[in-house]
Amino acid sequence: MINKKIKKFIKCPSVFLRDYFLKKRPIIRNEIRVSEEEEFILLKHDFELEKIISTDFPIDVVYTWVNNEDPEWRERMENNRCSSTTYAAYAADEARFSNHDELYYSVLSVLKYMPWVRHMYIVTDNQIPPWLDKINSSKISIVDHKDIIDEVFLPTFNSHVIEAHLHKIINLAEHFIYFNDDVFVGRPLLPSHFFKSNGIASLFVAHKSLKKMRLKGRPTPTLSASFNSIDILQHFGAQVDNPLIHTYVPLCKTTYEYLWLHFDKQITCFLNNKFRSDNDLNMATFLVPWLNYFLGKAYPQRDICYYFNIRSPSAVDYYKTIQGAVDTDIMPHSICANDFNSISHNKIANYEAKLQDMLIAHFSKNT
Repeated sequence: MINKKIKKFIKCPSVFLRDYFLKKRPIIRNEIRVSEEEEFILLKHDFELEKIISTDFPIDVVYTWVNNEDPEWRERMENNRCSSTTYAAYAADEARFSNHDELYYSVLSVLKYMPWVRHMYIVTDNQIPPWLDKINSSKISIVDHKDIIDEVFLPTFNSHVIEAHLHKIINLAEHFIYFNDDVFVGRPLLPSHFFKSNGIASLFVAHKSLKKMRLKGRPTPTLSASFNSIDILQHFGAQVDNPLIHTYVPLCKTTYEYLWLHFDKQITCFLNNKFRSDNDLNMATFLVPWLNYFLGKAYPQRDICYYFNIRSPSAVDYYKTIQGAVDTDIMPHSICANDFNSISHNKIANYEAKLQDMLIAHFSKNT
C-alpha cells in the first residue's frame, strides 16, 4: 500500500496531492454535508428507493414572483418603503426583488424533470411574466395577491405575508411543492421524492444550527421569523434547531388550515408588515413543514442541493461544476442560485451574465 502511494507521488504528484487533500478536506457543495465523492452513490440509491412504491395523487407547484422592473410596482414599493418604519435588515434591499429571469428557467426545469406535476401556480402582484406565451403550457396559471390576501394587507412586499396565504389558492391540491423563483430542478425526480404514496411529505433538513447562526452575527428577517415559528412549535413539545435546505418545500394545505385555525392571532399580527420584519412567521419554509413532521405528516429525507450566492466569487466554481455535469448522472437534485444582497463588497464582475450563461446552458436545451 505504501509502495503504491510512493509510486503515485513520483509518477503524478499533482494527483497525489489532490487526492490527499480531498481526503483531509473533501469538497462539500450542499447543506447536508455530503462530500462530492458520495453524491452520485446517494443520488442513485435514493432514486432506486423512490421507484419502489409509486405516488399517484395530484401534486401541484406554487411559485411566488415579482417583476422589479415594472414601473407601477416600483412606485408602489417606494411609496411604502418611505412610509414604513418596521422592516428589518435587508428587507427592502434591491436583491430581494431583483429579477434575472430565474422563474423562466425554473419553470422549464419543472416541465423537463417533473412532467407529472398536475399544475403550476405563479403568485404575483398584478403582473404577468413576459415569457408566458413562449412556454405555452396549459399547466400554468397566474394568481394575483388580491385573490388570496385580504385587501387590508395589500399591497405587500413581504414574502412571509404572501407565503402565509398560499393555501387559499383556488383548486390547489392538498399536496403541493413551494418553489422560490431561484430554485431549479437538477435531474429527473419522481413524485415520491416529495410525497410518499401514503401522503407523508419529505422534510429536507439542513445540517445547520439556527442558534449558531444567530450567534455569528445580526439576525436576518428569515432567521427571526424561524425563531418566532419555533415559539409556536413548542406548543407541540417540539425542540427544533435546524432550518430546511434552500430548495423546494413539500407542503400540505390542511396543515396551513390547522395553523390558521389554532394560531390565527399570531399569524394576523404580522400581516400588516409591508416588508420583512423581526416579528414575522416563516410559514412556508419552516413552520408548516416542521409542523407536518410533528403531526406525523412528514419525515426527514435527503435532497442534495447546490446553494450559493450569485454575487460571490465562489459562484464561479459552482457554475463550472454544474456546466460540467450537463447531460450526466451527477447533477444534484436541485440548485438554488440565491441573490443574497446588493451591499456585498466582494462581488464578482458580470455576475448576472455568468448566471444567465449557466441557466441557458443547462435549462434551455432539450426542454
